[in-house]
Amino acid sequence: MMEPEWLKFWPAGVPRTWEKPQTTLATQVQQWAQMQPNKTAVLYYGQTLSYAELADWMGRTAAALKSEGIQAGDRVLLFMQNIPQFLMSYLAVHALGAVVVAANPMFLADELLYELQDSGAKLIVAGDELAPVVEQAVPQVSSIPVIYAQFNEFLPNNPFPRIHPDMLKVSPIPPGRPVFRAWAASHDPLPPVSLDGNTELALLQYTSGTTGQPKGAMILHRNLLANVVGSALWAQAGPNSVHMGVLPFFHVAGMVHSFLAPLYTAGTILLFTRFEVEPFIQAMDRYRATHWVGISTMNIAVTNFPDIQKYQLDSLQACLSGGAPIPVQILEAFRNLTGVTIIEGYGLSETISQVTINPPDHPKLGSVGIPVFDVDVRITKIGNFEQALAAGEQGEIWVKGPQVMAGYWQRPDETALVLRPDGWLDTGDIGYLDQDGYLFIVGRSKELIKASGYSVFPAEVESFFYKHPAVAEAAVIGVPDTYRGESLKAFIVLRPGENISSQEMVAWAHSQMAAYKAPQAVEIREFLPKNSSGKILRRVLMEEQHSKDRQD
Repeated sequence: MMEPEWLKFWPAGVPRTWEKPQTTLATQVQQWAQMQPNKTAVLYYGQTLSYAELADWMGRTAAALKSEGIQAGDRVLLFMQNIPQFLMSYLAVHALGAVVVAANPMFLADELLYELQDSGAKLIVAGDELAPVVEQAVPQVSSIPVIYAQFNEFLPNNPFPRIHPDMLKVSPIPPGRPVFRAWAASHDPLPPVSLDGNTELALLQYTSGTTGQPKGAMILHRNLLANVVGSALWAQAGPNSVHMGVLPFFHVAGMVHSFLAPLYTAGTILLFTRFEVEPFIQAMDRYRATHWVGISTMNIAVTNFPDIQKYQLDSLQACLSGGAPIPVQILEAFRNLTGVTIIEGYGLSETISQVTINPPDHPKLGSVGIPVFDVDVRITKIGNFEQALAAGEQGEIWVKGPQVMAGYWQRPDETALVLRPDGWLDTGDIGYLDQDGYLFIVGRSKELIKASGYSVFPAEVESFFYKHPAVAEAAVIGVPDTYRGESLKAFIVLRPGENISSQEMVAWAHSQMAAYKAPQAVEIREFLPKNSSGKILRRVLMEEQHSKDRQD
């Protein structure tokens, strides 16, 4: 059998075959604590946590959870920003053989209530600033313990880099609710239990809900560790690596690449609760960061930072981005600035992050790379799995590999719609493979805009706008058009100091792309709506536009 064409681009130094992990993250952290107890695991605004300290807190938190009645298989909901207590709680849940439900800290009460009820969570660990949301939701479910983690519990006296004043405000904790540090510290640590990673559930990772109610992707320990180990090998990360932990850890990219993979390899996590561009760059400079996984909006912010030349970023060895395509112009500017190419990857909640990544030593700008360990990618005609398409033809993306979920939690019918019995997963995304086997994402099938009978994907049009020197951010949606069926509308954020009118931008767009792709309207804004991981929310823009159209 012939090897696939893309294998010739496999990263130098990365083995083509690998031993699938048999442990859990909790057990691995415990082993590092025994082998190199003083090694720094987490650096949090200047406060260090060694592997011995992290393992101790993991064990104490596991004992505290057990005292609250948590047993193997129970679901524990984590409702926090990136703080040390998230790491400790996540590892502790696995140490007990229980299941993590990582909720978005931007949720309002109804959204939180939905995941509580759907998952059947038995306990919540939440950030204290989220108490109003939690206390509004929990009375609507059966009695459930709530533990509150305070932002300042693990902060040093003189934090570096600076912390935004809003983050230092102490939120009142409702009477009778335990505070995390004292609650965990009052117990003697428990060692991690032994688990069968091939069958035991590690995580319910809820989808975004863009195609209906959010669904919990059932991630087994073997699914999770396949991508954790794959991430470490692909980026050639190890005990001397310093990882910028800035993407939200409830999200698959931040969870796998910036939290779990560093701990699996005895690396150091440079932990950030919130992304602010100047403090982020200062920390990257001082602590000589080697690995950074971000998203396009962060990459753009760093690349465009006015004083970026003052900082030394030459320690960077690997930079990965996901969530949304990065404009080629930004990729080139970042490489000129740092000497490192941002490599793009592609994954889903249902695959607990990556299924393809660019080879670090042979990336293709604009592509999301080649399949990673044991992954197959198939492009088919939309709605017809049996009709595979040739290189260069756009169609629906299917993937198969060790990281593919076991199914949707308590939803066998919806599982059957996307997951075939032979293991192939329908991603719902549209793309193509080039002659070398690199994957290119065109858009989501649900985002397809039909303008004058032509198919247009927003990401393609957005990439044109990023060529304009005045454009910092761009998002494109479809709007009803009685003549064309749909027309395109662009929302633009200008770079500081730039001044260009909407009419001028429309004219420029028509000079750069085919008439059916060029937006008929451009709205210039100060900012675009984003989720907590920084991804631009086209859905929100569409809802705002529809509301405006109804009023008109």
